[in-house]
Amino acid sequence: MKKGIKLLIAGMLILAIGGCKSENSLEQKLDTNKIYKIGTTAEYPPFETLENGKIVGYDVDVIDEVAKKIGIKYEWKDMNFDGLISALQSQKIDVVIAGISSTPEREKVVIFSTPYHNAKIAYLMNKNNPLTMDNLEGKKYGVDLGTTNETTARKIKGANVIAFSSTGGTLLALKSQKVDCILIDESVANMYVKNNPELEIFGYGDGEGKVIAFNKKDTILKENFDKALLELEKDGTLKKLQDKYDI
Repeated sequence: MKKGIKLLIAGMLILAIGGCKSENSLEQKLDTNKIYKIGTTAEYPPFETLENGKIVGYDVDVIDEVAKKIGIKYEWKDMNFDGLISALQSQKIDVVIAGISSTPEREKVVIFSTPYHNAKIAYLMNKNNPLTMDNLEGKKYGVDLGTTNETTARKIKGANVIAFSSTGGTLLALKSQKVDCILIDESVANMYVKNNPELEIFGYGDGEGKVIAFNKKDTILKENFDKALLELEKDGTLKKLQDKYDI
């Protein structure tokens, strides 16, 4: 009996030690000599945009804070939104942050971090062509190709959806009244309205958690990001950054 108890205790100690090693090995297994390629689409202020040839914004600051915590070096890769997931799959980039949301289709091919922000979908119109949330049926919608906003627009009865490869094209279509409405994240819509007085938000859709995407092989990288994001949430850093960008 005593021998069995001793064996049981020894087994528990081995498991405990193994668990500690596993928990403490996150940083050890991460390649801190590598320069990680961060993919984004720098057309979504205040999340990411180009200023004097440099990518700046909330997402940029989030990556910078995470990188400091987990000790990695990185560089930015700016590309069209609809090409980000495929670039991640083919390992041309290591991380995607671009106000992206998790969907069942995307979960089949990539893995996601814990959410780092939540954003509503805004319905944006041109004041010269007023709309309400009660007369969405049969309208012409502009969306960014490959976004969850495209999926939402296609669910509207009788919607004529035009998907653009750049958010600049989507915005221009609304300004020139080639579409009746565009669907975009609330914070981005607020910036559009601020800079384009002829535009107005007339309604909102459900909020979406914004996440960071990784190649399915990069589970250690994802785990490190998750740990860092949790710490940044607990210590108030994420809240400070959200206040900084008014999101």
